[in-house]
Amino acid sequence: MPRIACILVADFPIAALIRADASLAGVPLVICESRAAHAEIRFVSESALKYGVRAGMTLAQARALTPALSVALRSPAAEDNAAAALINAAELVSPMVEAGEPGCVWLDLAGIERIHRSEETAAAELARWIRQVGMEGAIGIAANREIAWLAARCGGIRIIPAGKEREFLDWLPLDALGVSDHGDDLAETLAHWGLKRLGDLARLDPALLGSRLGRRGVELARLARGESLRPLRPCRRAEIFSESVELEYGIETLEPLAFVMCAMLDRLMERIEPHGLVASDLLLTLGLADHRIDARQIGLAAPTSDARAILTLINLSLESSPPAAAVATIRIEVTPRAARPTQADLFLPPTPPPDRLETTIARLAALCGPENVGRLLPENSHRPEAVRLEVFRPPAPSMSSDRHAKNVTQLAIRAIRPAREVEVMISRGMPEFVRGSNLGGRVVSLAGPWRRDGEWWRGDLGFARDYYQLALDDGCVYRVFRDLNSERWYADGVYD
Repeated sequence: MPRIACILVADFPIAALIRADASLAGVPLVICESRAAHAEIRFVSESALKYGVRAGMTLAQARALTPALSVALRSPAAEDNAAAALINAAELVSPMVEAGEPGCVWLDLAGIERIHRSEETAAAELARWIRQVGMEGAIGIAANREIAWLAARCGGIRIIPAGKEREFLDWLPLDALGVSDHGDDLAETLAHWGLKRLGDLARLDPALLGSRLGRRGVELARLARGESLRPLRPCRRAEIFSESVELEYGIETLEPLAFVMCAMLDRLMERIEPHGLVASDLLLTLGLADHRIDARQIGLAAPTSDARAILTLINLSLESSPPAAAVATIRIEVTPRAARPTQADLFLPPTPPPDRLETTIARLAALCGPENVGRLLPENSHRPEAVRLEVFRPPAPSMSSDRHAKNVTQLAIRAIRPAREVEVMISRGMPEFVRGSNLGGRVVSLAGPWRRDGEWWRGDLGFARDYYQLALDDGCVYRVFRDLNSERWYADGVYD
């Protein structure tokens, strides 16, 4: 038999605000249409309920009960973020997830016994992930989505065993169906008929009930009987993770802006890390106070989940090109990708794990700028010092079959950048003595010259050089060249 779980977050607008601003947790909080004294209260936090504050009161009445009352307006951005985070938490338990009304998510538990020992274990794991994204939710598990929803409305974790659905439904009060939430007189009509529980409604003839109450009455009768109205319709997995915030006032300086974005990045990383993903690309969109949009792509030198390194890159971008006006809204979009796996080699030294290596590269990019971090490769040019910068990727391990061959020490050159000018004394047309900063000595042996010239089409940037390899009596071997255009000598490498 199918098994469906339902997640239900009570007073979802309140929960979304607390998730966006952790300082509101434990504070008497209400949400109103406006901040006027006669404004009607729409949602009330648990802390405010303890003071007797109830939905439907005016703001003046609630403040008379507690002067510490905090008032907020509904935040569509915070609710969208919380709804997406709730779906992400559900996807960690089951790939078949359907989003309902805000604060409600269904998921199919078919085959879940292969991962979790029981439905109780799966429900506890689901509650843990919901808590990690900053909310508390009730969980109901039953044979279909409607009964699971009713079980979740009872609060906590409630599992309805297969075959026990009617036993559960018959004793539920009609208020569990939420008939009074629609603002019509349907609840009064049912009470006038003497119906108090779902079992009373289930015993009525649906056809007669439909003739008096219309389609809504038939749906209520089917709910009371435990009949599923429709199957689960899974939604597609998100390809982009985003967090948005609407600021109460415009921010003009970088420090408070970074403080807000730090919390946003932390929430984003909490959503993508449990899926085994890391941030690959990042788009920062700032809504300015003058109604302009400032969108900028933040370059990441390597995919990472280090929020601090990403924040540093954002700060570097904002410092180099500040917004043209005060910032009123912030939206951060992250395109994730799977963390790069690695396979250890039994015959090679251990290498850093890919996630730590990528995090280190991202931190270096935050300090030096993404354009200054990477891997230097020779450019397609005759000029020896010509190089290009590419994204750093560790080289693949050698698959040579001769793993036990004797290691042979090879001569390697360390380039001197920029090339260091030196004085060279010539005897019979060949270098005999070299003197320069931190080097100098008589030439013991030499090789060369080798002439290199090219890039004549670049005018003054073209080059013509004679290269030598000189072993000096100081024990080092240097590579030096004579610039044929200026007749100056330079050392541009030392051999190890």
